Amino acid sequence: MFACEIVPNTEGYLIFDDTVINKEYGNKIELVRGQYSGNQHKVIRGIGIVNCRYFHPQIEQFWHS
Repeated sequence: MFACEIVPNTEGYLIFDDTVINKEYGNKIELVRGQYSGNQHKVIRGIGIVNCRYFHPQIEQFWHS
C-alpha cells in the first residue's frame, strides 16, 4: 500500500463508519466482545471496527485510514 498526501480543504469532510464483524463462535479470539449490532438490533459477540475517510469535495477525492 502506498501513502499519498492528503490535500486539506475547509469544505472537506471527515466520515466515520462503524461495523461489527460477527464472531458468535469465536470463543478464543482475544478481540471478541459484546457489541451492539444495528443489523440484528441486539448485542452480539463480535469485533467492532471503525473506518475513517476524508473527502475533498472540490476535486472529488477521498483518503482513508
